[in-house]
Amino acid sequence: MYHLKKLNLFLLIGFISWLPASNTDIFYSNVSGVVFIAGDNGIGSGVIISNDGHILTNWHVIEDNPNLNALTLGEGDYDENLRGLELIKYDSQKDLALLKLKTIPKNVSVIKISKVIQEVGERVHAIGHPRGEMWSYAMGYISAFREGYTWKDSENEQEFSGDVYQMQTPINPGNSGGPLLNEHGNLIGINTFIDTNSQNITFAVTVKEIVSFLAS
Repeated sequence: MYHLKKLNLFLLIGFISWLPASNTDIFYSNVSGVVFIAGDNGIGSGVIISNDGHILTNWHVIEDNPNLNALTLGEGDYDENLRGLELIKYDSQKDLALLKLKTIPKNVSVIKISKVIQEVGERVHAIGHPRGEMWSYAMGYISAFREGYTWKDSENEQEFSGDVYQMQTPINPGNSGGPLLNEHGNLIGINTFIDTNSQNITFAVTVKEIVSFLAS
């Protein structure tokens, strides 16, 4: 009987750990892992993916955008949380870039990369800075998986290609480079672009492309 009760307890703990987090928990557990990226020619978002300050974002956020800095979410004032950035590598075709903070926050918050591709219909969460409104939250759903999808930068007509999630998740300019999270708060994509000729059709580069980029 003791062993049976112990087994039931383990099953209960496992079931609880499998349950998805609430929207509020997902936001507050991950918001400090999102940075505000700003340069001379634009703004965007980025996600901290390592304890030594590596940041994943979109290439189009930093391309032709000199004097880049990242604003981290902290308890100090603006100047204390403003940090320089170093470009580590990029993939201009996949629209991904890896940066590194020149100074690391004392309590750096890292967003874990998921190993699972999301399914159509699953709920997802976005954190970013739409039109400069810092650290904003949005929730939506995966509406399709587009393999080998091609899109263009609306400003310079640069063409990108890769696997993307099509979503019904409200994102805007400024969200680019920010995290798309699953129900457990893990990174499954980088919010990248919107269909400007439609209502609420948005896209994110998938975790498959992210893992491939980081490994290259």
